[in-house]
Amino acid sequence: MAQSSQPEGLDEIRRDFAERVAGRTRPRDARVIAAFAKVPRERFLGPGPWLIRSADGYLRTPDANPIHIYRDILVALEPLQRINNGQPSLHAAAIANLRLKDGETALHVGAGTGYYTAILAEVIGTAGRVHGYEIEPRLAALAKANLAERDNVTLHDEADPLTLPQADAIYVSAGAGGPQPRWLHALNPMGRLIFPLTGDDGSGVMLLVRRTDDPQVFEARCLGPVQFIPLVGGHDDIASPHIAAAWTDGRLARVRTLIAGRPVEPSSRLLEGDGWWLSSQAMAPKAAPLPE
Repeated sequence: MAQSSQPEGLDEIRRDFAERVAGRTRPRDARVIAAFAKVPRERFLGPGPWLIRSADGYLRTPDANPIHIYRDILVALEPLQRINNGQPSLHAAAIANLRLKDGETALHVGAGTGYYTAILAEVIGTAGRVHGYEIEPRLAALAKANLAERDNVTLHDEADPLTLPQADAIYVSAGAGGPQPRWLHALNPMGRLIFPLTGDDGSGVMLLVRRTDDPQVFEARCLGPVQFIPLVGGHDDIASPHIAAAWTDGRLARVRTLIAGRPVEPSSRLLEGDGWWLSSQAMAPKAAPLPE
């Protein structure tokens, strides 16, 4: 819900916030910065005061002034379930690495109350389309209300249906033990997928995947360590117990390819999941390679 009045200077505070959390990403994307400067975060958090995640648990802001939430912090959505409006700099980096273009179609799995869904919608523009998915009923209802004025957004009150619309980009905001087949099947040619590849404790890496001409072969890179709440149904019996160790010992930093549906050579195999493998073997690029 929007605040009844806007504190003086909030637009400037929001622009400074956007530069701090989105202006330092690699790659730097001016449209992502502009989206963070424009979308009012407070509208997606409910009325303040708000609960801010800290090392000692949640701390309440001193009042309902939205200046308190324009920092690179986690703000509670469902504190008992530890569901938060995630760290802006992490989401900004993930969205920038999707390299979205005007008019594309994007899917957002784990939309929460819709803040980062709105950021995606700003980046792809009014000619594009964003489909958001959220399973938690209260959050889904809030997201629908928060996004109702955005004609280029459709919010679905389900986590991750078996059949997804074809998309140029998919952003998953919940940890999974591996790439879900429906995500890979939904990618258009050269489509990009970013999701947290996480073990049972929620720790892991952000994995960037891009479809190639071969429907079973995807370019892949790990973008760095993350911590996420788990995706409902996202556990992988084979991979989930080994993801944390694969990051700690450096294997995941060497990922260059994701293979789905056929085994890879043991010499290049870095992590095995249920019907998929991460490999260190790089493809002969037909397009610009994924960023390091």
